[in-house]
Amino acid sequence: MDQEMTGEPDGKTRRRLATRERLFRAAVELFVTRGYDTTTMDDIAVAAGVARRTAFNHFPAKADIAVEWAVRRGDEAAAVARGARRPGESVPDRVRTYFHELAVLTERSWDETRQFVFGWLRGYGSAHHRSLLSGELRDWLHEWLRDRPANQSNESNEPSEPNEPRLGESADPALIAEVLYDVFQGALLRWMRQQAPEQGRFTAEVDAAIALVLAGLGREAGPGRD
Repeated sequence: MDQEMTGEPDGKTRRRLATRERLFRAAVELFVTRGYDTTTMDDIAVAAGVARRTAFNHFPAKADIAVEWAVRRGDEAAAVARGARRPGESVPDRVRTYFHELAVLTERSWDETRQFVFGWLRGYGSAHHRSLLSGELRDWLHEWLRDRPANQSNESNEPSEPNEPRLGESADPALIAEVLYDVFQGALLRWMRQQAPEQGRFTAEVDAAIALVLAGLGREAGPGRD
């Protein structure tokens, strides 16, 4: 059957993806065992068994590997949030699950997280590539705001100020996503200097912080899932 019809990658594409994956896995191992700063692209190319030029073709800068790591970590958390969906689950619950799983993954591989976060920040800073992480989250928030009646934006049943904008009329999903990531990243950076937090403490802090943001958006948010 024709590759274009099946959507299956051809042999050249499979080999390219396999090479990229070897480079990525080699980088993960080296960053954890040697540290981000002391690992070079030459080291990664040797560990992956590829030429130096090939390594730079896939990752023009070492920090690009850290960006890919962050995107993959976000994709993994999003996949868990999608898979955990239950009938009638709200978008805020899905968002809460997403950040909870992101925190769990962070704690599960703390040394790896520290090295890649330091690499990302050294290479690009904290904001330039965050848009790569938040596309699906923005979609979820857009869905929530679109389907949420404006007259439900104030669920406390307290009268609003005359000029107070309603959430459903004024909120920007992209801005909300940025705020949520700022909250997560702020917690992460506070903990990064520690070799490892007491199990569960980082996740509990993230759960509480994300719940505060969601509560501020007009929905009572409970503690994170176990």
